[in-house]
Amino acid sequence: MCLFSSYSQLSYLDVEGNSINMVQMTFLKLLTASARQNFTYNCHQSVAWYDVSSGSYDKALRFLGSNDEEMSYDNSPYIRALSDGCASRKGYGNTVIEINTPKIDQVPIVDVMINDFGDQSQKFGFEVGPVCFLG
Repeated sequence: MCLFSSYSQLSYLDVEGNSINMVQMTFLKLLTASARQNFTYNCHQSVAWYDVSSGSYDKALRFLGSNDEEMSYDNSPYIRALSDGCASRKGYGNTVIEINTPKIDQVPIVDVMINDFGDQSQKFGFEVGPVCFLG
């Protein structure tokens, strides 16, 4: 079963567009062995994961899971970049981050911290992918 995020805020809907309540979410999690969710960061001169110029992950996105745990490159083995088109900070690109975890309470993500913004030429946007609970 997959749940989809609404794009005005990080709240979740089922495939028919109905809000998911906490009882439904708890029941799904009880019947699940693992879960997966992707997050796509659309960038213009902004780093999402790895920063080629500094050779570090200091500006990597950080996510808040539904269990109030923070997830990023440095504290979760279940999160990785499937593609990293924002690493060079040149032009437009996108980075796709995957959370694929046996810790079911980590998803869905409820918030994101963006760490590379503020320069006049920088732009960013993002798309929150569906949460898929796998038996």
